[in-house]
Formats: sequence, C-alpha cells, structure tokens
Amino acid sequence: MGKFKLKARNVHVHANLEVRLKSRTTKEEANKEVERMVDKKDLFSGYEWKIEGCEDGGINNFDIRLTEDIVERISQEETDENIFWDGFTAHYDLNVSHILVNSNLEALLKATSLEDAITEVKHLYAEKNLDCEWQIENCDEDGINEFNETLKNEILELIGKDLEACIEECA
Repeated sequence: MGKFKLKARNVHVHANLEVRLKSRTTKEEANKEVERMVDKKDLFSGYEWKIEGCEDGGINNFDIRLTEDIVERISQEETDENIFWDGFTAHYDLNVSHILVNSNLEALLKATSLEDAITEVKHLYAEKNLDCEWQIENCDEDGINEFNETLKNEILELIGKDLEACIEECA
C-alpha cells in the first residue's frame, strides 16, 4: 500500500520566477547587469532561473517565448523594483512575477492502490473536476499564481490522452 499522485507534465502555468544575479556589490551594479541581460536577450546562459520557492527549478523549457515574456515584463516595470538583496550574503536576486512557464504539476491522490488511483482519476476526469491541491513538481511552496480554465483544460487533455501515464506512486 502506497500513496499516489496525479502528474501533469509540460503544462503552462503562471508562476513567479527568480534568478541569482552575479552582482555582489551594489543594487546599481545589479541594475546594470539586468540591463545587459535584457539588451543581449541572453537571460539563461550562466544563470540558474527557478520558479520562486522551488529548489530544483521547475522550468522545463528556456525558449525564445519565455525570453521574450521576461524581457517584456522587465521593460514594462522599473528594473530596480524587481531586484532584491537576498538578505544573507552579498547577492542580488531578480524576481519576475506572473510569467507563463512550462512546468510539471502534481496533486496527491487519496488512493492507496494503483487500481483505486486509476478509479479516482477517472472520476475526476469524468466530472471535469480538478479541485485537488496542485503544486509544481519538487516545489516546497505553492508556486502557482492562478489555476484557470486554460490550465484545467490542458491537464484534462493530458489525462484524456493517457490516464495511467499521469499516475505515479510517491517515492
């Protein structure tokens, strides 16, 4: 007897992103670093972007769309307002809020056997009811900004394609 979770891989979810900047001296230097990143549109080389609150990152694709969305968001706002001293060491973090990213989501099921998990997911699918406690995979915090109809439909489509592939036993 184990626990099972429902997984939705490669879905598009709105989340907050964060990255540790290389600047260690002043917020002014951090601003310049972000400006260089945006000008070159080279946001990911040498930087470890993560979904806020996720130790392992949580982002599946670092593509041109994500780059453009981040550049647009940074251009719309005052860069200075998105750069924060990490509070512990001489590092600055850049935070970008509410960006659409490709990630994996998971929700704990009540079932304790694979057969019960399949039945539970079939019921959720038939009812079009995904009112589970969804989290980004390997994320300690919630991480999801909004669970909207588009995301719900994307998950339902994945379940409809291969229900059993969406069920995993918890480690």
